[in-house]
Amino acid sequence: MGKDMTNLICTSAILLLSLWETAGIYFARGKGGTSNVSRLLTHSLILTFSVVALIQIIFWEDALSSLFRRNVAVPVAAVLIFMFVLSFAESFSAAQARFKGMTKNISRTLTHGIICGLSAVLFFRII
Repeated sequence: MGKDMTNLICTSAILLLSLWETAGIYFARGKGGTSNVSRLLTHSLILTFSVVALIQIIFWEDALSSLFRRNVAVPVAAVLIFMFVLSFAESFSAAQARFKGMTKNISRTLTHGIICGLSAVLFFRII
């Protein structure tokens, strides 16, 4: 499997996971299960950044190969760093809530942990 296909698959996986999490928070808010605005904002930002990363990967992959790699990779790397930080913060807060007994849901921690991992892998592949 080529390098660009692996990047596309990782970015698509991040997009699908962030879409799943964002839909989950909107569903929970609709049912009155949560009123946390920061989770809504964080999930929406992760979804937005994953769409931006996917667009960058699709349209800039050839440019990354043919131009000065470090100069063109900076915007992609910045988006991946933002996704990593937001996902790490969400995973950390979900783990804290679980340890404090406020929730029994482990899927948020796992999903955001996977997004963190995929963002890190993509970052080091791009740079």
